[in-house]
Amino acid sequence: MDFDPKKNYYDILWVDEKASEDDIKKAFRKAAVKHHPDRGGDAEKFKEVNEAHQILSDAQKRQQYDMFRSGGFGGFGWQGFWGFGWGWFGWFSGGVDLWDLVGDLFGGWFGGSSSSWVRRGDDIQIALSISFEESFHGVEKEITYARMVKADGITEETCHTCGGRGKVAQKAQTPFGVMQVQSACPTCQWMGKIYKKDGKILWWWGLERQEETITVKVPSGINDGVYIKFSGRGNEGTGGAPVGDLYVKIRIGMSNKYERQGDDLYVKAKVSIYDMVLGGEITIDHPEGKMTVKIPKGTQVGDKIRIKKKGFGDKWIFGKVGDLFILPQLHIPKRLSKDQEKLWKELKETK
Repeated sequence: MDFDPKKNYYDILWVDEKASEDDIKKAFRKAAVKHHPDRGGDAEKFKEVNEAHQILSDAQKRQQYDMFRSGGFGGFGWQGFWGFGWGWFGWFSGGVDLWDLVGDLFGGWFGGSSSSWVRRGDDIQIALSISFEESFHGVEKEITYARMVKADGITEETCHTCGGRGKVAQKAQTPFGVMQVQSACPTCQWMGKIYKKDGKILWWWGLERQEETITVKVPSGINDGVYIKFSGRGNEGTGGAPVGDLYVKIRIGMSNKYERQGDDLYVKAKVSIYDMVLGGEITIDHPEGKMTVKIPKGTQVGDKIRIKKKGFGDKWIFGKVGDLFILPQLHIPKRLSKDQEKLWKELKETK
């Protein structure tokens, strides 16, 4: 691999994973100027920025890198497997096939004696942010995301180097002595087939990054952090394996008007001391619109005024619906007229 799988090149350049070639180029120029040693920048940072640009600006390398990050290799780093420090390689036949041994250990996932890698497509997880009010009513939103799909207009042929096996025999110096191992075919890189589009070879079984737009129907009363599943909308599999799924995680924004506890809705409302003492009516905000609420006579600070079935939940006949709780906030006027002040003094003298 030309890239370091432990590095996030998108974060290094401060770009989104969906960034265009122009976005990557602009980000690289900005970061290169900032970290260039001749301008007093960090030489290691400059080197890292340059490495990120080399990978993300090359369509083929970027595709390979994205495939690795999305789990296209099952999260198993190649460098971790090749960490035996194997020395020299050369073509030959016969001997013990160490690759088959490893394949047995991993249930044949690595190929073993099979000619292709068959693996289910990876699931994709993305987040969708909605407002507090949208979570109350429900909403439909369109979102665009990227996934790996089989490219259109490609040709497919069996690799002539490995005969469709995707791997070739080599000998290597291992901790167990000289043994035969199986390594990636230099022509097809494990695929066993050659995929071409417009005369260019496509790696990773002819999969390419493609943007798709879907409509997400968010039901009313949904909770923060809930996942909505779209079957078969994830990355496509290899070797004819099933497609992965898409999971949309719902993120609900904070509100300066409302608070949710379970299915109950809480609203703070300013109430004058007159209404708390004598009773009255106030108008409050509610996701369904303005509401007039009665304030009982003798309401105390800290009391809750409950209105049934005005919270979150299914509004159908047999549905469970939460309640609305109004939290009165005592409002004391800062200025009084002379007549108001006189009345308050008379009230104080009669207590």
